[in-house]
Amino acid sequence: MKRRQVLVSKELAPKIRSSPHSEGTIAILYRAAAGYDLNPFQSKESFNSDYHDLLFNDWGIHHLHLSKDKKNPNDFFNSRTGSLLFVKFTDSIAYFIDVKHHKDPNVWSDRDMLRIIQRNWECSIADRQSRSAVGWSEEISDKELGELRKRGYTTGVEVDGKFYMLLGHGQASTNDNIMAGRMADQVIRWIGLNEDLFRQNRQQFVKDLMDRLSM
Repeated sequence: MKRRQVLVSKELAPKIRSSPHSEGTIAILYRAAAGYDLNPFQSKESFNSDYHDLLFNDWGIHHLHLSKDKKNPNDFFNSRTGSLLFVKFTDSIAYFIDVKHHKDPNVWSDRDMLRIIQRNWECSIADRQSRSAVGWSEEISDKELGELRKRGYTTGVEVDGKFYMLLGHGQASTNDNIMAGRMADQVIRWIGLNEDLFRQNRQQFVKDLMDRLSM
């Protein structure tokens, strides 16, 4: 459980009460503040290691479905919704950005989400701002940003005259999350260094590994 300060953008706030999914949205806000599990609101592909969340990799923004109910009582994930809640997490803060429909044009590379972050909490991305516009000789559209992501490119992005790099974890040319790759490498190295423990005390090995993975 990880309690976080919950911040709601001025663009999102008026939409919450008028939304047909207001109960689900409020439940997510409460669970984020209380430190409860939000995984049931995520994509059903979240635990699939072959799934690449390109929006999260590039800009560090999660998308959550807005239903607090389940299609079947034994389901882990909540029912899917066309509208999605976009949020950026740090260790201590949850920045709730906006609600958009997953079929909106270019929703997964919609620069307006960064614009909302810039207007509401510019200090949260100030360390990612580039003082040089080198490499942005031509403006890249939201659609083009999405196409570049799909092809495995990580690019900077211009938002109202300011330029940002590496807002998320970045991605490899395979579309894999770079941070996840580094963590996997660290686990593999740790296993290699603890082969003797594995042979002598497998139970302690598993416990230490789970502690390392914070599981």
